[in-house]
Amino acid sequence: MSLVRICLLAMLALPLSAGAQPLYKWVGKDGKVHYSDQPPPKEIKKVEQPRLKTSSIDTSGLPYETQQAAQNFPVILFVSDDCKRECDNARAFLRKRGAPFSESVIGTPEQAEAYKKRFGSDNILLPSITVGSQKQQGFEEGAWNGMLDNAGYARTAIPGAAPAPAPAAQ
Repeated sequence: MSLVRICLLAMLALPLSAGAQPLYKWVGKDGKVHYSDQPPPKEIKKVEQPRLKTSSIDTSGLPYETQQAAQNFPVILFVSDDCKRECDNARAFLRKRGAPFSESVIGTPEQAEAYKKRFGSDNILLPSITVGSQKQQGFEEGAWNGMLDNAGYARTAIPGAAPAPAPAAQ
């Protein structure tokens, strides 16, 4: 077997073994919190095995750049039941861009207040969007394109690769 093949096989095996390592958390006698991939000393009674959280937007099957953009700058589309044509146009725009997004429906007074607080506004103008920490009230294609461009989303969807649906935002 060639050296290159051996190196490739070793590199492929590393992520598999690294992902299977348990993680332990415990508080020592000194009161300090410890994290380790090794089990704690036997005298430690309470041990936690924290679970790592995964991304809430499924980007499998999308290009790497889009996956990175979705992870670092998630897109949330704000809509309401009254917003028909404008919200449909916004959805179509995001799908054309190939940007995975979640939707937040503004339907209760509490949701309306949360929207106003998030956008720092006394008015609700839908559809609206957040891309990471960037915000834009109302659908304005130029502004939305700029936000998505800055976040690293592709200008057009890859043919045959539909964006994965995302769960509804809170």
